[in-house]
Amino acid sequence: MSKLLRKSVSVFIAFAIVLSCFAGINVFAEEETCPYIYIHGFMAQEIIADKNDRDSEVLWPPEGSDILDTVKQCLPDLLKFLVTRNYRKLGDAIIGPAAELLSKANLDINGEPSDGSGVYFAYPPASSITKSSYLKFRYDWRLDPIELASQLNDYIEYVVRASGSEQVVIECHSFGGIVAETYLQLYGGDRIKSVCYNTTAIYGETYTGELMSGELYIDPDAVTEYLRGMLSENERAELIGMLLDVMNDAGVTDDLSSILNGIVENLGDELKKEILLPMFAGWLSIWAMIPDDYVDASIDYVFNELYKDDGLDHSGLREKVDNYNEMIRPFKTETLLAQNETANVYVVSRYGYATVPLTEKWKLMTDTVVDTAFSSMGGTCADYGSAFADDFVSQCDPAYLNADKTVYAATCLFPDQTWFVRDLTHAKSPSSLENFMSALLYYDGQADINTFAEYPQYLVYDYADGSLSPDEGTPAAEKSFFEKLFDFYRMILRFFRRIIDFIF
Repeated sequence: MSKLLRKSVSVFIAFAIVLSCFAGINVFAEEETCPYIYIHGFMAQEIIADKNDRDSEVLWPPEGSDILDTVKQCLPDLLKFLVTRNYRKLGDAIIGPAAELLSKANLDINGEPSDGSGVYFAYPPASSITKSSYLKFRYDWRLDPIELASQLNDYIEYVVRASGSEQVVIECHSFGGIVAETYLQLYGGDRIKSVCYNTTAIYGETYTGELMSGELYIDPDAVTEYLRGMLSENERAELIGMLLDVMNDAGVTDDLSSILNGIVENLGDELKKEILLPMFAGWLSIWAMIPDDYVDASIDYVFNELYKDDGLDHSGLREKVDNYNEMIRPFKTETLLAQNETANVYVVSRYGYATVPLTEKWKLMTDTVVDTAFSSMGGTCADYGSAFADDFVSQCDPAYLNADKTVYAATCLFPDQTWFVRDLTHAKSPSSLENFMSALLYYDGQADINTFAEYPQYLVYDYADGSLSPDEGTPAAEKSFFEKLFDFYRMILRFFRRIIDFIF
C-alpha cells in the first residue's frame, strides 16, 4: 500500500471516528434496538358494547350524563334520609338505580363477556412496525390474566415478526404487571430483553383484599388524608389541605363517615350483593389483585356467604379463580427471579399517600392505589404520616434508606434494581417518568441504582414543572400567615367541640 493510500485511509478513519463522536452514531454498524410495548393497567381502556366496532356504545366508564341522571333520581331520597335516617327507605331508593348504572360492565356468571363487549384493539399494520416502534397492548381488563397472557403472547409474536427484532422491551403499569408476569410464567421470557414494572399490582392491593373478604370501614381521618393526597397536585393544594383540616376539626368528616358507616352497617350486604359483587367478583382481574393473605377469606366470603343462597351456579367462575390461584399465584416470585437471570429487570414504585379510605388499615403507605410495599416487591415502609423508629433505623443499611426515613429498599426482591418516586400518584405518567423508564429499558446491560447520577434510588416528583429529581427529603417549612390563621381557627373549633361533647 502506498504512503498516499495509507494516509488517505487513516484520514478517512480518523474523520469517521470524530464525526461519530459528534453525531452520536456508530458509523460501522447500525445501532441495535427493539420495539417498546406498553401494557396499561386496570380500567385504562373503554369497555364498548361490540369490541369489533370502535364506534359502538361505551359501557365503561359510565357516561357523565348517565351519572347525573342517576344522582338526580336519587337526590330527593338522599335529602329525606339526612332528616329521617331511615336506612331501609334509602336502600330501596338508591340501590336499584346505582346497580343499573354500573351493571353495563358486568360479566356473565362464569366471568366471561357473553354479550361480545370488550376493548377495541386492532393490531397496527405489520409494515408500520420497526425495531424502534413504540406500541401499546390493549386488552379487556376485566378478564382472566391467563387469557390475557395468551393475547399478549400472540401480540408479541406479531410484533417480533413484523419488526425483524428477536426481542422487545416492556413497560407494564398497575394490573398490567400481573398480565406480564402471567405471560412470563406460561410462555417464558425469551422474547423479553428488558422489562420495567411500573407501580404494579403483582402482589396485590390491601383494600381490594379487605373489600373482597367483607371488611369495609370508613375513617374520617382516612377520608381527609386521601383527599389531601388526591388533590396534592392542584395549584391550590395548600389551601385545600387547610380547609380539609378545618372540616375535620369541625366534625364535618366525622358526620360524613358516620353516615357512610351507617349505610355499610345497615345496607352493606345488599350493596355488596346488588352492586359490588356482580361487578367486582365477576371480574377475574379483581381476584388476581387480592393479596395472598386474603385469598382464603375472600373465597369463603364471596362463594360461601354472599353467593350461598342466590340459586345460581357459580362453579365456572370458581374454577377460574382456583385455576389462577393454583397455576400462577404461588410462583410469582419464582418467575420474577428466573426472569432476572435472562432479562434486564427494573421496578419503579411510588409512595407518599394513604390508601383508599375503605379499610381500617388506611395508614398503609401507597401511591393512592397500590401498597408501596407490594409495588416495590418487598420494600419496608413506615405508616403514612410517620417515620421509622430510631431502633429500626439503627439496624438499616443507610445506602438503601430514604432521606425521610420512611422507606427501606434493602428488603425488596431486587434492591439494586428498584427505584422509589415520592409524590407521584398512581395513574399519572409524566414525560419525565417515561424518559427515565426508557433510559432503563434501552440501557446496554443491566442498569442499577448507581448507573445514572440523575436517577438515584429515591426520586421526588415536582408537579409544578413535571420533573423528577433526587429526593433529599422533605424540608421543614415555615408556616405561612394563612396557615397560622387556620391553626388559630382550628384551635377555636376544637375548644367548642369539647364543650358541645361535654354538654351533650
